[in-house]
Amino acid sequence: MPGMSLSRPLPSLLRLVLLGAVSAALSFYSVGHPNLQQFGLSLARPILWLNGQVRDVWLAGNQYLQGQAALQSENTDLRQRLHALEMQNLALPVLRAENRQLLALLDSFPTAPGRVTVAQIEAQSLLAGSQQITINAGSAEGVYVGQPALAPGGVIGQVVTVSRDNARISLLSDLSSSIPAQPLGGDEPILVDGQGNLRALSVPFQSRDTKLVPGTELVTSGLGGRFPPGLPLGVVEGVERKNGGPFAQITVRPSANLAALNTILLLWPQTRHSSDR
Repeated sequence: MPGMSLSRPLPSLLRLVLLGAVSAALSFYSVGHPNLQQFGLSLARPILWLNGQVRDVWLAGNQYLQGQAALQSENTDLRQRLHALEMQNLALPVLRAENRQLLALLDSFPTAPGRVTVAQIEAQSLLAGSQQITINAGSAEGVYVGQPALAPGGVIGQVVTVSRDNARISLLSDLSSSIPAQPLGGDEPILVDGQGNLRALSVPFQSRDTKLVPGTELVTSGLGGRFPPGLPLGVVEGVERKNGGPFAQITVRPSANLAALNTILLLWPQTRHSSDR
């Protein structure tokens, strides 16, 4: 008839009911017909096998992914441990160098004339006219202007400026440095001045007939009260008497290696002038 059409699909619920009825009918029919049941099992066997294969592949894939995740986690952990070991290995030479510096300091001053504390150098300015270093200790640790600074071998200079966490030290070689001194075992007062050279100091205003000779050890005299007496300053290396000059030119090698400073000692002498407090 013109008004009827079979192209419209059956409703979903109706299709579900029909499929259920067909399935029930086949199940009921197969009970009395073993051949049909066996035929159905034969048809289902490939599907069951494929289902088992899919399950096995899924389980294997899941185990593989879990194994990959475990390997990645282990790899990350090993990388972190390796990085930590590398950092420790990098730090070992620095620690060994610091330990050597500390042992050298202790050997140089087995009985320091006062309280001491260790400080590290943070920066240095070694220009010809101004040779100074900056350390990681300041007024918060009690550092004060004029405080003696020591290194393996002897005196290296004195504190010239102080902030809360840092201090600046003028080295013996600085042009502004002048330390009261005397020969070891003697009482002749002299000065040891800086001349802008890390490896050479000078003794000014010494007459041509000075008793200073190469090899003479110079120590602090204690005059002025900033440096306690007896701290090593340097050793006389040369004495020149030029024709016509009223004074001898005396060169002194610093007792401490001013060109290779790393760890230093700050000294609080047992006695200080009130002006330094």
